[in-house]
Amino acid sequence: MIKWLATLALLGLALTTRAEVEMLDRIVAVVNDGVIMESELNQRIEQIRARMRDRGQSAPPDEVLRQQVLDRMVEQTLQMQLARRGNIKVDDNALNQALASIARRNNMTLKEFARDMKASGQDWAAFREQIRREMIISRLQQAQVGRRVRITDRELDRFLESEQSDELFKREYHLGHILLRVSSQASSEEVEQTRKRARELVEQLRKGADFSETAAANSEGQFALEGGDLGWRPAAEMPTLFAENAANMDTGEISAPLRSGAGFHILQLKDQRGGGEQVVEQHQVRHILVTADTLRTPKQARQRARKLRQRVTDGEDFAELAEQYSDDPGSARDGGSLGWVSPGEMVPAFEEVMEQTPEGELSPVFETRFGWHFMKVEDSRTTDRSDDYRRTRAKRSLQKRRFQEELRRWLQEKRGEAYVDMRL
Repeated sequence: MIKWLATLALLGLALTTRAEVEMLDRIVAVVNDGVIMESELNQRIEQIRARMRDRGQSAPPDEVLRQQVLDRMVEQTLQMQLARRGNIKVDDNALNQALASIARRNNMTLKEFARDMKASGQDWAAFREQIRREMIISRLQQAQVGRRVRITDRELDRFLESEQSDELFKREYHLGHILLRVSSQASSEEVEQTRKRARELVEQLRKGADFSETAAANSEGQFALEGGDLGWRPAAEMPTLFAENAANMDTGEISAPLRSGAGFHILQLKDQRGGGEQVVEQHQVRHILVTADTLRTPKQARQRARKLRQRVTDGEDFAELAEQYSDDPGSARDGGSLGWVSPGEMVPAFEEVMEQTPEGELSPVFETRFGWHFMKVEDSRTTDRSDDYRRTRAKRSLQKRRFQEELRRWLQEKRGEAYVDMRL
């Protein structure tokens, strides 16, 4: 009898201990065959709080912040699952290049940046993996959404000939944004309730409520946790609804609720700039591209690019090597020459390296979504905007505008197709 009691007591202790251990963490969301744990959610919330403190921004109430962060994590988890299916990856070399770029924007080396983050109490390893996830998701979005964006010559001509072209193209706006979502299946009563809520928020803002805090607490937009700050954007790269209204607003003004397919938007025009002719700096560039394919892994592509760069360093002719080995068919036949490159013509990763490479020197080997490159900047010049540049820039701006519109639709589609069980 005593033995049984002892056994039961030990069993009870074990079960109690196990229950206590299990309560240390729990599932807060299920996304298809993946889960989000409460510990992951708490870690992400602390990261967001740290960013808000750095910006001097007040955090919304705990329950609001937790729900907003969890919604963002669900969206990110879903996209990471899609990326794994598509075999989209970011290796350590590409990640380090991205982190070094972030460090340079903060006037630090990568080592100084890591040391500063650790000193402030932030988890450097977790930050690295978060940046890696954001890069993977960006590549996924470019692959999945980018192919849905097509700008025809007729659309481009209409834009350039329109009365709004000069104003929309030249001016840049710094906007704050609040989105109150409305489902496409919402009833008329639900739409009116959201419209009423939007009007109430506008009234509060016009009476002096802080826009960043209001956005963080109420917005369901992509930049809610950044206080709804969209940063500086050329008008032509914004959704038409935003650009047309911003053009008629005064600095500091709060818009009335604006209806779109996503819901109701509230804008604040924080600042505006631009107008008049602009002078641009162009670079004459030659490059070699090495891509990964079914016969060559990304690691092998990087190694091949490094070997080719070494051959140029050792004295071999860049143009001859580009013609023979570059995987960019458009420039390979011209010895890798891209001609005079203007801002906005190349992907951001390429342009960043181009601007940092001294004239007459070779860049390091770097990665873009097309593969591994290295380049030589042969010359630089400043020039007035030409018609060709204006057309190229306008097309890129329209593509960015259309991309943002398609991205919202794509995310809604994928969320609708997924199994999501919120357990917060």
